[in-house]
Amino acid sequence: HEGHTMNGSTPATTAPATGYEGHNMQAAASGSEHAMLAVQGLCEMCKDRIEKAAKSVIGVNTASWNLNTKQLHLDFDPAKTSVDAVSKAIAKAGHDTDKYKADKATYDALPSCCKYRD
Repeated sequence: HEGHTMNGSTPATTAPATGYEGHNMQAAASGSEHAMLAVQGLCEMCKDRIEKAAKSVIGVNTASWNLNTKQLHLDFDPAKTSVDAVSKAIAKAGHDTDKYKADKATYDALPSCCKYRD
């Protein structure tokens, strides 16, 4: 009865709950899908290049590459993009993924500290 009679409690309880639920449901609905991708690289410059290439793909929400594990953690909207599209973008930037290899000219243009082949 108390909560029912207090005018302030209903909007205060309802508004944030609805706002947060809506936000979370939207994030889930718009498909914040998580994926991991093996990407070759050697240094912090590689990390920046790999993450920048991944984030340049429309639909990628977050991209974080781990230098030690060589794993790229991706959160993306599957309605807008795919792991395949992100792999291609990273290969175009000069880094081999488990699906696509960077072409020789692009790879050769990388700074020497970024040369992971051999």
